[in-house]
Amino acid sequence: MSSQQSSRFLFVDLFRGFAVFVMMETHVVNAILLPHLKQEIFYKSLTILFNGLVAPSFLFCAGFALAISLERKREQFLSFSPTLWKYVQRLLFILGVAYFLHLPTFGFSQLLSLTDEQRLISFFQSDILHVIALTLILLTVLAVTVRNKKIFYGVISALTIAVIFLSPIIRELDYSQSGMWWRPYMTLKFKSQFPLFPWSAFLMCGTIVGYFFLRAKENGTENRFIRNLIFFALGVILVSLVIEFLPFSVYPNRNYWNASPEFFFVRLGIVLLYCVSWWYVEQRMVPSHLQGIISGKLNSKAFTSIFTTLGQESFLVYVLHLYVVYGSFFSGWSFVSFFGSTQNFISCCLITLLLTAVMYIMAVVWHSLKFRYSKIARITQYALVTIITLFFITQ
Repeated sequence: MSSQQSSRFLFVDLFRGFAVFVMMETHVVNAILLPHLKQEIFYKSLTILFNGLVAPSFLFCAGFALAISLERKREQFLSFSPTLWKYVQRLLFILGVAYFLHLPTFGFSQLLSLTDEQRLISFFQSDILHVIALTLILLTVLAVTVRNKKIFYGVISALTIAVIFLSPIIRELDYSQSGMWWRPYMTLKFKSQFPLFPWSAFLMCGTIVGYFFLRAKENGTENRFIRNLIFFALGVILVSLVIEFLPFSVYPNRNYWNASPEFFFVRLGIVLLYCVSWWYVEQRMVPSHLQGIISGKLNSKAFTSIFTTLGQESFLVYVLHLYVVYGSFFSGWSFVSFFGSTQNFISCCLITLLLTAVMYIMAVVWHSLKFRYSKIARITQYALVTIITLFFITQ
């Protein structure tokens, strides 16, 4: 693989950064917009065109990034080198943060003695971080187990198809007797917004597309691949919409909006078109000196791109903005408590821009620290995690 390919691809960071921005807008609007404005056609159109595609975009980008990592570090993964364990450690950290964000109380003993079922259900709900961490762990295990690359991606493709078409059935099964920690991964019925079915399939689709993109780039057929991807995206959208209007269905109690394959493929098609759009941005509009921003050294000019920076530090921005918008158990202040549902569209836009500016500054600071003073950044991260963990255990 060429050195050019071994770097990160700017359009993936741009795409993820765009998703981060729309995510912040979505959460701000949902949290503080006047209730009657949510009934207007503008809000509903915004939800369909952008807000409803944030999670699929995040998952797709995570899968695409995995394909790049597997291509760059395949031998290190297969040899069980420290690189693999560092990657797994990061995934476990993401999973831990996912549960931490839903803690009903801060204290290990208090959590163990908690008997309020509704608060426990809220704690165990599956969020997008759960889906990302668990799906990436599964795919990493498959990668080091199924060592043949073609067979590996064949298995992922089969698994993706199974998840997509079994999701309506899996969602409707009775999980009332299942473990409280397990059932949120299967159904929406326990406050879980992101069950593994079908959300994990978006991530796996990203991995598959990433693999074929890398092959096309290596073979010098990148442009043709992008054109074919556009036709494929438009095709799946069109076919899915046509199937939706057929007078029959293979699923009992079918609901288009509840994990139906048609709804999945419509969103996947739009996500693919978004991805292609950012590829064109990188090719046609981004100066060449910005396309090497991930060579391992900080390129200060790269920070002229807000979306790029937000995309590279999406995990940090995701966690911090949730505390700002919704608050936490250790702070009573948030947009929700301060503003309430009192804002119009214009004020929501202004607040979103302010939040974006603050998150961007924090992302720049952390990104700069990681690349210029990586040792200090690691020590800071480990110290912070250790302090919070010890404080949590001793409470």
